[in-house]
Amino acid sequence: MMDKKKIVFMMMAMHMISVSAASRRTVRMAFASTSSIRDINSSTSFRNNIKTFRQVTASTTDIISEDNTSSSPRTSSLHTVMVKRNRQSQNFREGAPLIFGNSIAATYSENGDDDSIPLGSLVAVYVSRDDAQKHKGKKYKKGKPSNEPVYAHTNYDSSEAAQHHATINNSQLIGYGVYNPHSMYRVRILCHATQHPVLAKDSKRKQKTRVEDHDSEILKSILERKMSDAMNLRLAMNLPSESTDTYRLVNGEGDGCSGLAVDIIGGSTAIVMSSAAWCEVHKVAIVEVLEGLLNDHPSYNGVDIDIIWRNTPSRLKQDGYELSFESEASDEDDTEVIATESSVKYLTYPYSNGQKTGFYCDQRDNRLMVAEYCRDKRVLDLCCYNGGFALNAMVQGAAQCVGVDSSQDAIDAATANAMKNDLDPAKVSFVREDIAAYMKSAMKEEEEFDVIVLDPPKLAPNLSTLDKASRKYHALNRDAMNLINREMGGLLLTCTCSAAMTQKDGGQYFLNTVNGAGLSAKRRVTLLRVNGAAPCHTQSPASFPAGAYLTAALFHVGPVGS
Repeated sequence: MMDKKKIVFMMMAMHMISVSAASRRTVRMAFASTSSIRDINSSTSFRNNIKTFRQVTASTTDIISEDNTSSSPRTSSLHTVMVKRNRQSQNFREGAPLIFGNSIAATYSENGDDDSIPLGSLVAVYVSRDDAQKHKGKKYKKGKPSNEPVYAHTNYDSSEAAQHHATINNSQLIGYGVYNPHSMYRVRILCHATQHPVLAKDSKRKQKTRVEDHDSEILKSILERKMSDAMNLRLAMNLPSESTDTYRLVNGEGDGCSGLAVDIIGGSTAIVMSSAAWCEVHKVAIVEVLEGLLNDHPSYNGVDIDIIWRNTPSRLKQDGYELSFESEASDEDDTEVIATESSVKYLTYPYSNGQKTGFYCDQRDNRLMVAEYCRDKRVLDLCCYNGGFALNAMVQGAAQCVGVDSSQDAIDAATANAMKNDLDPAKVSFVREDIAAYMKSAMKEEEEFDVIVLDPPKLAPNLSTLDKASRKYHALNRDAMNLINREMGGLLLTCTCSAAMTQKDGGQYFLNTVNGAGLSAKRRVTLLRVNGAAPCHTQSPASFPAGAYLTAALFHVGPVGS
């Protein structure tokens, strides 16, 4: 089964192949359109298995042979990060996954020869047991960027090892993580000693053996445990099931893999999403572990699952990792994968590079929840994307649904999805138009709806844009309320996928914005429920609400003059 698979590395807009100088592998680059690649070099061995790697960008396809697919650092150096003993280090011991630079007292490398611990290296994180050992390190200078190292790094050889080992052995192990000297997130902890004591102890034992490539073996052991736990957790949620074969399998910090996410699409495709430098450095190890676990997954017996690698260049740049790119024309690969969610079928195109590529499974429960209120109702789905809310409403017996989106790809996809589900085209339609313009036109024509879903794209990418975004949310919600049935009132499900909006004032800020829109529309609003992402989008309680980004608030909008 293993040799039948294709592992497809797909990157959005940019790509880079990181190569270890010490590696014995070689890389062969082939540039072609996606559709013209036909398993080039399919007989090449990849770590004892026959694989073909395709790295697809919006413009290029790279065929990477076994001779150099691994960018993981191969080193016998032992790397240690010592954090300051304070309240923050207690948070790390209790499960917080991200260590900032100003929390670090010092770093050490045995047999190292660099000015810093190399990017992507596995590190053991310790905190001194002695309150007197402050390890204060250097102070930040005024105006100095927070992502620059401000602590001492020490390289030592075997003759000095005893002294440093004594210091380390007298300290408390917090866990193991991956290091990035260029990021504000200096260490992403992947294994906490308090949460995984056996795994941490085993990692410490392997590190002491000094075998070749021990870091890679430890990292793969950690990834196997984390991904296996993630799979078992989804099985506990009844994912996958007969009605749903599309879901989030690994969700970053929620599953102890900060910067890494994996979606299963249609029970046949796994999309890996990388937003941290360590994922790019260790992509081969990640794919190897994921593939092995999928092979053993009880739901995928005999299924050849393609693994697609994607990354987000903007997030990687924030993490201090620059991607290079090639400019070359590339055709779209329109291979369809049918995704099923709550018994509704969707045509997805995971090998493509356009907007129609993705499928957002974070709204699964919200789509089903609001659909249950739509029987015999007239429904408006604003920013409908692939028609998820409208399709669920129709399946649940809505009288009529209209979906609106500014993207023609989205409208085409939603229309095709409606046909795929054998829905009556006389009852469900999709319109390409700016939603603000559509609502103004609908108000002039005195149109009314019983249920409206407003699910715009991210309007507040960060705190600095929050004020401007809140005005936009206010205007959109006000206009949506003006289209709610004037005599009987109706329901409004309004959403924000902006973490800045969701997290502001514990979520109250967004609710206040919607309430203000109700005052402007002169419509009384009553909050019925507030949801987040589907539970397969797990969160770490130690870092909550940092991982919360989606708010879906269901309101009843009262009749005019009530």
